[in-house]
Amino acid sequence: MIKPIIILFFLIALFTSALWAQEKDMEYFIGQGLTNSPLLKDLNNQLRTNSYDSLLSRASFQPQVNVNTSLMYAPIINGYGYSEPITNGQQFLMQFGAGQAIFNSKGKNAQYLKFGIDNQGITSAAKMSKLDLKKAIVSQYLTVYGIYNETIFREELLKTADKEEKILKELVNKGLYKQTDYLAFLLELQSLTFEVTDLDIQYRNELSNLKILCGINDTITYHLKTPVLAMLPASGHVKSVFFQRFRIDSLRLENEKVILESHYKPQVNWFTDAGVVNNEPRFIYRNFGVSLGISLALPVYDGNQRKLSYEKLKVSEETRKFYRDFFVTQYNQQISRLNSELRLTMDIFPKLEKQLEFAEDLIRQDRLLLNTGGISITDYLLALKNDILFKKNINQYRIRILQIINEINYWREK
Repeated sequence: MIKPIIILFFLIALFTSALWAQEKDMEYFIGQGLTNSPLLKDLNNQLRTNSYDSLLSRASFQPQVNVNTSLMYAPIINGYGYSEPITNGQQFLMQFGAGQAIFNSKGKNAQYLKFGIDNQGITSAAKMSKLDLKKAIVSQYLTVYGIYNETIFREELLKTADKEEKILKELVNKGLYKQTDYLAFLLELQSLTFEVTDLDIQYRNELSNLKILCGINDTITYHLKTPVLAMLPASGHVKSVFFQRFRIDSLRLENEKVILESHYKPQVNWFTDAGVVNNEPRFIYRNFGVSLGISLALPVYDGNQRKLSYEKLKVSEETRKFYRDFFVTQYNQQISRLNSELRLTMDIFPKLEKQLEFAEDLIRQDRLLLNTGGISITDYLLALKNDILFKKNINQYRIRILQIINEINYWREK
């Protein structure tokens, strides 16, 4: 009965050490996730596209030059056809034309500003997407590391228990312990072995989820380094990345008002053309010429569209303020809750560490007594289970503290 357990244990130890040969830290997974994210690439391409739209807008305000050419013949057959005084019978036209809107600097500046505001909006969205992804990666890394850490200390315990099993076997042969007590110890050892195997399965599944989240395409099972996570200093909701979207929305609405107002200003354009317009080919050399002019368009009545557009922008501003005020309340509540949870969790932690010290001290003493037959195996197994429980709790609370810090940093990021 002993031999299969020992063989199983060494197979697990060999299997685990082979697979955990490579070490990776939390920054590696964050870097991979940010690099492979299709959403972040999409937002970066949106910035590039927006820069082209800005250049196209600037080009549209430059003088526009075009070429117009046409050749027309309107025959009159037996007195039937278009009226010749109107059509001139035939016509050849080729002109180079140019034109440009003038006295519209306020409207042009508003258009240019729109692209700048759009860039701010995309940049802000990219920052929020990075934060969401980073938070998710850190949270998953901590989950994986918690399982990994629990696996490690149980493996160490399993190694120690395996040594004790050999000593206990000799003490049973000497009559210091009953065979039934020895079998109970073996059963507990086997249960611990299965727990390590189960934790290894959990570890692999959660690590696979972490790789999927980061876009990592491999089947390697890594050794994870201890996560280091410093808490960002308090900055207030105004400096939060998430608050910036409300500032950008305010700028966008104000700029839309300027653009709307520019549509109701007088529109002045200059135009010119040069070329040939002729209906008698033999006199074509006489029909080269130029023309120039200026046009004025003044809006008079638009069916009350201007007022309705302003009312629409006013509603949008009210909506923006509702979302902003809700965010401020949400932000303050989240920070307050997380700080309270962190404080309470950290207050419990020293008590758990003290309990763990007692449990480990008891284990050390019980091991000495076990080697001399001075303690029952039942009592030793109870002390062993308490040691496992306290170490598990310590590990969970450490991970929980880091998870809370991750949440706080998410809200405090500038």
